[in-house]
Amino acid sequence: MSRDPARAASQFFGGRVCLDFANTLDWRLTDSPVELIPDYPALLAWSEQRGTVPARAAARLKARGASRTAAEAVLREAHLLRTQIWAIAEDLIGRRRARLSALNRRLAELPSQPGLRSGGNCYVFELDGTDLRQPLWPVLWSLTAVLASEDAARVGSCRAEGCGWYFIDESPGHSRVWCSSEICGNRARVRRAYAKRRSQPKSAIE
Repeated sequence: MSRDPARAASQFFGGRVCLDFANTLDWRLTDSPVELIPDYPALLAWSEQRGTVPARAAARLKARGASRTAAEAVLREAHLLRTQIWAIAEDLIGRRRARLSALNRRLAELPSQPGLRSGGNCYVFELDGTDLRQPLWPVLWSLTAVLASEDAARVGSCRAEGCGWYFIDESPGHSRVWCSSEICGNRARVRRAYAKRRSQPKSAIE
């Protein structure tokens, strides 16, 4: 996670779409979390950056999002989905049976997955931008893929104080502890070094 919200919104350390979406609340475990998708345009921007919604569909959704009431309803749904992903992730990390009733209700309302199209370095669902909820659909499809695979046993969360971002631990021996070694890991190392210097007698430092 980053202390810069704009930068944090473009940092994808989760390894899977659903976990990157779960990480759209920065400093989640602090008293002052930072919302990275505060409105519908931000949700669209995140989806475009993550490569889950084609540019043409995003443009159509942006125009449709001018209906503020409908867009706000989708944003509330997005935040609720994120909370549900947190609960599932915590169950997986704790080796508990994930609570899936809310997810299954969502899945029952989803349309069939559309076809894929080339999206640069990857492939993206062929969404048409006719439903404001479409940015949430790839998140749900990603979550089902995680739960229905060995990824479910590899979900981890960053141990840096205040972070809590999730990721798929693909490290040897499942030893990953940071969302990013360069950001949270480095911050924790600096904090430990500072605490160690503070604990030493002044004569030892000099």
